Amino acid sequence: MKDSVFFTILAGVSVFVLGQFILKLVLEPIVSFKESLGNLSAFCLRYRAKITNANASLELQNELKVLISTILSKSQSIPFYSAFARVLGLPSETSIIESCRLLNGISYEMVKETSQHQGNLQGPFLILTDLQKVSELLKVRLDYSEL
Repeated sequence: MKDSVFFTILAGVSVFVLGQFILKLVLEPIVSFKESLGNLSAFCLRYRAKITNANASLELQNELKVLISTILSKSQSIPFYSAFARVLGLPSETSIIESCRLLNGISYEMVKETSQHQGNLQGPFLILTDLQKVSELLKVRLDYSEL
């Protein structure tokens, strides 16, 4: 009788510890990563006009760079990312890297002082096309158009 109670308690504690391990190591990083994608979406929607008109400030440029680095770091904190990406419909690792590269280019083009296309329409056009690519790669909404 005492042995069965002991093994029942041991099994309960083991299940609890395993559940906490999975929660802390896997689920919380995934939720945090999804939040960082949501923050990127909110940023791009909030400042859409300034970004696409290449009329943003250096402060907004720095904020976008922080968002980019956060997305990269959060994706790296998920163990076995490629397996979870397929199961949960997350963007692939190559899509994340390509999106962050495009977003980095957008961060420079959206500010007149750092843009390579100052004063012509090529900069805003490049921003729009790159934002659309990022939206598709990361599977997030970055504009108000219909899906």
